[in-house]
Amino acid sequence: MAPQNLEPPATKTPGRHFDFVDRKPTAALVLKLASPAILEQVLAAVIGLTDTVVAGHLPGTANTIAAASAAVGIMTYLQWFAGLMTAALGVGATAIVARAFGSRRARMAQRVAGTSLSSAFIASTLLSVLLYVFARQISYGCGLSGLSAHFARQYLQIMVITISLQTTGQIGMACIRGAGDTVRPMAIMFMVMVVNLVASTAFAYGYFGLPAWGIRGDAFGTLLAYLTGGICAAVVLFTGLSPINLRLRHLRIIPHILTRVLKIGIPSWVEGILLWGGQFLIVIFVINSKNDPNGYLLAAHNAVLRIESISFLPGFGFGIAASTLVGQYLGAGKPEAAKQAGKIANALALLTMTILALPMIFCPGFMLSLIVNSPPVIKVGFWPLVLAGLAQPAFALAIVFSGALKGAGETVLPMICTVSGILVVRWAVLAMGLYWMATHGIHGDNLIAVWVAIWVDLNYRGIFNAVVYARGRWQNKKL
Repeated sequence: MAPQNLEPPATKTPGRHFDFVDRKPTAALVLKLASPAILEQVLAAVIGLTDTVVAGHLPGTANTIAAASAAVGIMTYLQWFAGLMTAALGVGATAIVARAFGSRRARMAQRVAGTSLSSAFIASTLLSVLLYVFARQISYGCGLSGLSAHFARQYLQIMVITISLQTTGQIGMACIRGAGDTVRPMAIMFMVMVVNLVASTAFAYGYFGLPAWGIRGDAFGTLLAYLTGGICAAVVLFTGLSPINLRLRHLRIIPHILTRVLKIGIPSWVEGILLWGGQFLIVIFVINSKNDPNGYLLAAHNAVLRIESISFLPGFGFGIAASTLVGQYLGAGKPEAAKQAGKIANALALLTMTILALPMIFCPGFMLSLIVNSPPVIKVGFWPLVLAGLAQPAFALAIVFSGALKGAGETVLPMICTVSGILVVRWAVLAMGLYWMATHGIHGDNLIAVWVAIWVDLNYRGIFNAVVYARGRWQNKKL
């Protein structure tokens, strides 16, 4: 018997989801796709920011507030890790769905989306169980102790319930973006943000006659928010509101399609894991309870990351637009248009991120005071926030060109960039910085050394990805 054709015949369904493929790439076209994606990223940042601000303003002493902020900071890393467990599915599915829609193969897009969704749900559910069972060991293994460890355990055992909803919803929205629709994922994230803002605040502080659950209320509000998001994503995908328009039969996991998705996505997964590991190991070995008994360093580090996200999340929005446009233009057989789209997205991201970085550079103390009401934390985070602001132009290059390359299905070179940046550049610079401080008798400035290393790493990765993109070999990538 002849082998089955892996590509279903093209389904000619021209319409609003394909209009931009027949147009030349312009700033207006990039903004049309990027604007909802940027707003979605900002809304996602507001969700994390809400959790951090709620924890940073709980009633109690400065040490209690710092402990709560440190605990939420660690939980942010674990949520990031949970999302990475299915990241290979998201990156691979986005690239294939974009190519499929660019070449009018809607049926292939449906099969890829369904297979990816089911696989993500199974993987994230298993991870949730493990995190719940080992919550105590994880909190202490993360370098927390005392009140910080207690808060982290309370937050984690509620947070894990959201993981399967959160990660599966992320995969679904990635597929929708690959099809050229960035508006509905933004609308879903808006619903999540609103529910999280109201519920987390109300249950943490006891508003509207509700019990004041403190850190547990913060986590419970996030749970309700992602439950809402999961329901909204399912409605969009299964009721014809999405360009993919799934049916229950599409949820069957098709092995050869899963293999194709993972082949593209695994290098990006490795990249994400190493990026996460590089950040997390800094927390474990440099910003830990031994060096930071009151949690000031970790709370400041978390606050700096939250403020930095105001700048870099719009960059991720432009990266999403670049990924979608590059994938669909290549699917339509227009490699030069794909390359131009990536350049335009990068120019817009560079301008936006540089402007948004200015408050981080010129008024860091004020920015930090908006996040956490603790003078010792603000003092520790002052110069790290300045360094974070100075790194944003290079970060724009890294984000957008990496996203464009992944949209083309080129995930190996961005992985190599991140591996070398995290394992060689960042840790080498950090080791030299810590050694220099130790030999000069400087203590308590570990966080400055960390952000100097991050600044060097982001500049290296920005240059690396820009050079790879300019060479243009990705334009001939076959999926």
